Amino acid sequence: MVTSIELFADLIRQVAGERAQVTALVPASADPHTYEPVPSKLVDVSKADLVLINGVGLEETLMAVIKNNVRGGVPIIEMSAGLPVLEAGSPGTGNPHLWLNVRNAMHYVEVARDALIQVDPEGEAEYRANAQAYLAELEDLDRQVEQSIASIPAERRKLVTSHDGFPYLAQRYGLELVGVVIRSPGQEPSAGDVADLTRTIEDQNVPALFEEPQFNARVLELAAKDAGVEVCTLYSDAFGDGVDSYVKVMQFDASELVRCLGGSPTSH
Repeated sequence: MVTSIELFADLIRQVAGERAQVTALVPASADPHTYEPVPSKLVDVSKADLVLINGVGLEETLMAVIKNNVRGGVPIIEMSAGLPVLEAGSPGTGNPHLWLNVRNAMHYVEVARDALIQVDPEGEAEYRANAQAYLAELEDLDRQVEQSIASIPAERRKLVTSHDGFPYLAQRYGLELVGVVIRSPGQEPSAGDVADLTRTIEDQNVPALFEEPQFNARVLELAAKDAGVEVCTLYSDAFGDGVDSYVKVMQFDASELVRCLGGSPTSH
């Protein structure tokens, strides 16, 4: 089966176990909003018995490839279906990064479990057992993230990020999203955007700025230098060195938020 990004492939593998091979179309460190898959990935789509995607526009550049190469009758299932969607930076569009609320990621796991059972009924008992164990792990993770971020003083729980990837994390865990460098994928910030960002940092007394490894951080670094604050790292839809699973993404983000915004570290 295929999915769009490695983060989803990791979620699905926790349910699939050894019964299914899961392939991501986008490399672990690439930006899924703009990435165009290489020809070898077209073969993966053509062989797949199941396609699991996020939806809400995340796979906009991939959908033509998927629909043009998937075999007839193979299900294409959106894991975000049924969840409330927040508006993105561009009016009238939904923000696709729902999985950064761990409770939403648990919904994805349930959708993946049911989809795998649909295409491989003989594996139902294994899929259900794997999903149950992983959902328990994610419940603990949700609690860890909540407790970590709650340790940050309320007036310091302010997020300025490189792209509009964190509203679900902010909503679930009590952060205030006060600034974003790139509102829409593929767009470069204007001089006015940079000036607005610098003003926001100063007006809001923002303690730190957060870049993502797959995006150019030049604007953030310039604004941070002007304001005299640190640039830290968060992950949303790509992996990085030593951050190669969904659980590690959320644990890293929680730890980095605590470190850079001034909370109390908790052990995992």
